[in-house]
Amino acid sequence: MLDNFHTIKLANGNLYLDHAVYDTYFRGIDNVVLLSKHPFIHIMPVYQKGAGGLLLKIRNARGDRVVNAIEFFENNGVDVFEERVFPVVWDNVEAALVFNLH
Repeated sequence: MLDNFHTIKLANGNLYLDHAVYDTYFRGIDNVVLLSKHPFIHIMPVYQKGAGGLLLKIRNARGDRVVNAIEFFENNGVDVFEERVFPVVWDNVEAALVFNLH
């Protein structure tokens, strides 16, 4: 895992990644997959175009991104309307950006 300190925000069922997080972990990636390994959530890049996943939508001119994941979080018992900020770390073994829901 890297020692860089980054955070992401969960609000209204969306994951918000600032441009620094996107550039560090997902540069050039358009889609991600979310995987629940309770209590952890893994955000995994999708490298192959057309392979599915959730779209990393461009949010503003700075390059911040947003992922609409309301169904994923509702299906995993997460209160999607509570705004929360989570520290994230890159897990080399899982090839995923990981955060703890608790």
